[in-house]
Amino acid sequence: MANFSVYLGAVGWKHAQWENDLYPGDLPEDWQLAFYNSQFRCVYLPCSMWQEASDAEVSSWLQETREGFRFVLQMPKKPDGETLRRAKRFGERGVPEGQVDIEWLEGVADLRGLAKRLQKAANEGAPLFLISRDGMLAQLRQVSELMEVLKV
Repeated sequence: MANFSVYLGAVGWKHAQWENDLYPGDLPEDWQLAFYNSQFRCVYLPCSMWQEASDAEVSSWLQETREGFRFVLQMPKKPDGETLRRAKRFGERGVPEGQVDIEWLEGVADLRGLAKRLQKAANEGAPLFLISRDGMLAQLRQVSELMEVLKV
């Protein structure tokens, strides 16, 4: 299984500003996750999105994404047994947000500081998740280029 030291993604894979920018105009909506998976290494799922998804939907999401892709699951403060059961549907590809190091990408990125964090994550082997709350595609592309330059 592919494991990365740095995972880049956004909250969800559906953002209005991505139509005809990230996603080709003729791409069917039900293919968007598969396409997103080709551009990013993770997606952050709010509680309501993953908890309300059927077993068939979760299974489809897992099939549409590569093995190294991760689903970062927002967790309630006190998850009950049903919540934990629903989280287990993702197997090792689902990671509860409280168990991973998340760097939220907001505003203008400090690329020097971010480069240091990326290198530290790569050297230590502890995964770092870079997640955009608002799906700012220009920033995501900039960070992706930085990751390519640093080979992380």
